[in-house]
Amino acid sequence: MPELPEVETVRRGLLIHVGKRILSVELNRPDLRFPFPEDMDSIAGHKILGIDRRAKYLLIRLENDLTWLAHLGMTGRFGHSLEGKHDHVVVDFVDGSRLVYTDPRRFGIKDLIRGGSNHPLLDHLGPEPLGDEWNAQYLHESLRARNISIKTALLDQKIIVGIGNIYASEILFRAGISPRRLAKNISKKQATAIHDETRTVLLTAIEAGGSTLRDGQFRQVDGTLGYFPHEFAVYDREGEECISLGCSNWIQRVVQSGRSTFYCGSCQR
Repeated sequence: MPELPEVETVRRGLLIHVGKRILSVELNRPDLRFPFPEDMDSIAGHKILGIDRRAKYLLIRLENDLTWLAHLGMTGRFGHSLEGKHDHVVVDFVDGSRLVYTDPRRFGIKDLIRGGSNHPLLDHLGPEPLGDEWNAQYLHESLRARNISIKTALLDQKIIVGIGNIYASEILFRAGISPRRLAKNISKKQATAIHDETRTVLLTAIEAGGSTLRDGQFRQVDGTLGYFPHEFAVYDREGEECISLGCSNWIQRVVQSGRSTFYCGSCQR
């Protein structure tokens, strides 16, 4: 599933449509993960005023206090041309350009918000890891009563948003913390390391255009691949040698909360 860097990369790619007016909306099926709103075609005639991101959600701001909420699910992507049978939403603009939402597994979400940004899918979300309100002290306090692994805690969107399997593994390796360590046992010093590496990893991944894995599903809006996998230290490297200088250990994989976790048992404590 696309994580914060991928969604932010898509958001930036969609900015070329800000200021454009929507001519028409074509829905090629009645639903994705949930049914499309009955008035989805009401965005026709509206101009795009801006595009925000909240966690893994895109918020396309339109005229008349209308917001198009979009989630990419596991395989969703936006592009500028038709691809085939998995093109489920086609938006044509007055200037002749086009925006196509393609989603082979149909786990994406499309909804409309009228007035403000309140929505049931957004109400429970925690702080943004790249926002000013999130700091090491806040993280430490949010972990103190959690009797779950730190890896599982980083995936909890109520604790911090946007982090998934890929970046949780990479953050913990760079912070030198075992993914098995209980969240409640994370010290202030370790919380600071996690905080700092979270920002570094996410910002680096955004600049690399996100992560396109072996399945090739994620692509930027212009079709470019995400190149952060070239920076992977542990993710998807089971059985390979640790990259840390002087470490001859092998990267291990364990399953936590139904998700694969990659780590070095020597470098991470």
